[in-house]
Order: sequence, then structure tokens, then C-alpha cells
Amino acid sequence: MNITISSFLAAIWTTIIDPAKVARQIMARRYTRGTLWTGLALVSIVSVILLRLLYFVAPVAMPMGFTPNLYGLVMASVLVILTFALYLTGQVFGGKATFPHSFAIIIWLEAVALVIRAVQAIVYLISPVMASYVSIFGIVALLWILLNFVKQVHRFESFGRAVLTIVVAIGGIGFGFGFFMTLIGISAGVGL
Repeated sequence: MNITISSFLAAIWTTIIDPAKVARQIMARRYTRGTLWTGLALVSIVSVILLRLLYFVAPVAMPMGFTPNLYGLVMASVLVILTFALYLTGQVFGGKATFPHSFAIIIWLEAVALVIRAVQAIVYLISPVMASYVSIFGIVALLWILLNFVKQVHRFESFGRAVLTIVVAIGGIGFGFGFFMTLIGISAGVGL
């Protein structure tokens, strides 16, 4: 399969304007474990590279003081946890997703997010104010894509179940993360 930059960007644009169609295209394929883990590694590595490049545009510290390698590992872990949460929560609400397809849509969603962040960085060089508008557009676009992806991958008939799946999955992740941080002795009051 021959992928060019223009075909990649065309696929990103199609994802933004017709996410349901792209989700169906993703679901029409079969994915091996190796392909999915390679995709996860690729988006995580590109995310770290993009973050390092952004440092030259607007020098900021790594999130939470992470090293680049740790940031990449955390990014990959978050994507895996999000995949499991959306997959399992969707199953509870009657969804029919397979785990490989759930994983594939999350990896592709992150690829789209990377392109949006890159565009935001380029726009920031021209106008920081315009970059904030790109950021808002990006958040709305990514939520719309995620909503459509969850609806399609679980074969839900309505957006209601997709919204419920996302809200419960993300709420569960937040609760689990808070519980884990409490277990290891980190609380919101540390350092105050």
C-alpha cells in the first residue's frame, strides 16, 4: 500500500468532515496485534517528536515534568486505557465492537489529534490568538469524531448510547486514576 503525505492529509480531512465513513472504512479491515501495537508506538513517538518541536516554537516544560521517553510511555498507556474503557463500557450498553477495531479507531483518532496540534503550532507562529481558535476547533472536531467512531464501532443506533459510553468510560478512567493516585500516596493537596 502506497501512502503519500497528500493521501494521508486527505484521510485526515475526510475524518473531520465524515467521521462515520472513516470509522466504517477502519472496521472493514482486519488488524493483527503487531499492526496495532506498531500504530500505537508510531503515534506515541510522533507525539513526543511534535512536543519537542513545539518546544522551539513556545518553550514550555514537559507536562508534569515528564522526560520525553516517559511522556511517550504515558501517552501510549493512556491510549490503551481509553481503548479498554470505551470497548468494555460499550459492551455493557449493548455494543458489538471488537477490541482490534476499538484500538484502531483510537490510534487513528490520535493521528488526527497530532495533525491538529501541528496545525495549531504553525498558526501560533503567525498569530497566537488564531492558534487559540484552532485549538477550540480541534477540541470540538475530536469530540465529534470520537462520538461518531464510538457509535459506528459499537453499531449503536443512536448517538445517545455513544455519548453515554464516552461519559461513563472517561468518568471511570478519572475515578480509577484518582483511586490509583490515592493508593500510591499522591493527593491534590501535595505541595500546598
